[in-house]
Amino acid sequence: MFLINLIKGFIIGIAFIIPGVSGGTLAVYLGVYQKMLDSIGNIFKDFKNSFKFLLPIFLGIGISVVLLAKLFGVLLDWNSFVVLFFFIGLILGGVKYIYKKTESSKYSLGMILAFVISFLFLLIIIILDKTNASNGIAYFDFDLGTYFLLIALGMIASITMIVPGISGSAVLLVLGFYTAIVSNVVGNILDFGEIVYNLQVIIPFAFGAAIGIIIFSKVISISLKKYPKETYLAILGFILASVVGVFLEIKDQNTGATFADQLPIYDSIINYLGDNIWSVVGGIFALSGGFFVSRYLIKFEGDVESESN
Repeated sequence: MFLINLIKGFIIGIAFIIPGVSGGTLAVYLGVYQKMLDSIGNIFKDFKNSFKFLLPIFLGIGISVVLLAKLFGVLLDWNSFVVLFFFIGLILGGVKYIYKKTESSKYSLGMILAFVISFLFLLIIIILDKTNASNGIAYFDFDLGTYFLLIALGMIASITMIVPGISGSAVLLVLGFYTAIVSNVVGNILDFGEIVYNLQVIIPFAFGAAIGIIIFSKVISISLKKYPKETYLAILGFILASVVGVFLEIKDQNTGATFADQLPIYDSIINYLGDNIWSVVGGIFALSGGFFVSRYLIKFEGDVESESN
């Protein structure tokens, strides 16, 4: 079980380094979402069992982020159309699974509002992200206020870690801190020449994230138990809106050497599709592959649960 959860954590960790993709979404598809929320929420009540379950998950996430950040950076530089279409397929492959949890003979106003509000909320964040001309700050000047800011940012980021569909990278981009935290710290975590600065950023940010995860996981766990259909419909709204967000992250690989320097394809999508036929073909195969991988992961997890019962 430790190894299985380590692998699941590794898969979830990929979402933390892919723009627009949510780790919470993959956690739902892998069947660990509810148990993660319960374990985090009860970490002080039942520390032994909670820690036993969470350790391999978070260890896998950490290993994934450290090992794959550079690899996926290279892949995005090469062709983000193909790479991100794979993840769009991965997201879409689990939509039916989430919808089944919300099926009802009658949809109440509360259920409909839960879906609409969550969908529009994330869509607004995505629009703000794409219309934000500023790249924000690149580095922090440390004083007492900076440490409190990093703790607050960690708490905000923690919401994106446990709410499926919401991308932490998108939120940090909107707030103007993506470059300062993700690109210049997480992306250079193995640069020991900057170890002091990196730790000054990571420690308060991680502290805030830990506090936020404990608080917000309890809230969502209670919501799932008391209002399961409304909560899953809200999750479905976030997930479907995230597909739009991931698509808008795609850039034209011909306009720059790196993903950061490339121009988004939504500015001239027709021209891009006409001029990059092999990328489009590769993207279609990647979309199909991601879709079937997602369906397989969900089916595999369902089979494991059936055997354990």
